[in-house]
Amino acid sequence: MLRASQHHKKRIMKNHKLLYWIPVAASLIDVLIEFLIPTNEGVNIRGPHYFGYLMMGVAAIYAVIAVIAHLRIEFGARYRQKVRFYTAAILFAGFIEILTDKLILLPAVYFPSINNILAVAIAERAMLAQCVLYSLRLLLLGILCGGAVGVVTGIMIGWSKRINYWIAPITRFIGPLPTAIWIPISLLIFPNLLSASVFIVALTMWFPTNVQTMSGIQNVKKGYYDVADTMGASTLYQIIHIAIPAAAPQIFVGIFSGVTASFISLMLAELMGSRYGIGWYINWKQQIMAYPNVWSALFLLAMICYLTLQVLFALRRKFLGWQEGIIRW
Repeated sequence: MLRASQHHKKRIMKNHKLLYWIPVAASLIDVLIEFLIPTNEGVNIRGPHYFGYLMMGVAAIYAVIAVIAHLRIEFGARYRQKVRFYTAAILFAGFIEILTDKLILLPAVYFPSINNILAVAIAERAMLAQCVLYSLRLLLLGILCGGAVGVVTGIMIGWSKRINYWIAPITRFIGPLPTAIWIPISLLIFPNLLSASVFIVALTMWFPTNVQTMSGIQNVKKGYYDVADTMGASTLYQIIHIAIPAAAPQIFVGIFSGVTASFISLMLAELMGSRYGIGWYINWKQQIMAYPNVWSALFLLAMICYLTLQVLFALRRKFLGWQEGIIRW
């Protein structure tokens, strides 16, 4: 009986290890789709088989990950939970390539193949890189300025009843207003286009950060302050060492919400007359019906957003590890 149980466990482990290689097999299927199925004659071929080469690279990456999963049990357990999603995403890319490049079952003008999208991205890599750098500069300045002001004003409103009385109604009136309303005002107030664009992004970042910080400060248990008063702690000490750490989970939620909203306002800010930026590039290419370029820029924007959120998650794990489980995103 014991031997049968051990044999069953070994068979399960063997099957689990085979799962590590499914994304590799899916990537190779996409390679076969690209190179073996002929491209439809009606497709405007923009370059070599970039999609096939991309899937070769993806297969190599997942092969390395599979080897690591074999060697490290904990990593393998985490990776095994995501194998089905990765496999489905890879196969979906191949399915899209069949619908567009091979059979043209979707309108080719609006739905280019992944191969075409990669081709135009490589052809215009210099322009796209310049636009990405411009957008990152604008986004970073807006997030830093809006986030800093949002945290400071949120602490002040949440801590002081007097400031809350005078300032909170103003913030609740200004914050929910659509960002587009502020575009003509910012162009009149600020001396140049960059500062006006930063203001638009910062304003979007400021409101959710301010609201969540204020709420977090107000919801700190009063008993903490009573103990601090008994021990003779100053007001500044209580704010820095009690209020802010206790409100940190909600502050991070506000920052998270502000960052995601800032990507929307970034697109608006770049339509104010900028000559570079992802939003400007998308609008320009859309006007001339260059939809492969539009899709390539959208994928870049999605990647920037994803990486930004991953940085936020890493910061949360680093600074809020001691409060794990209190709040989830």
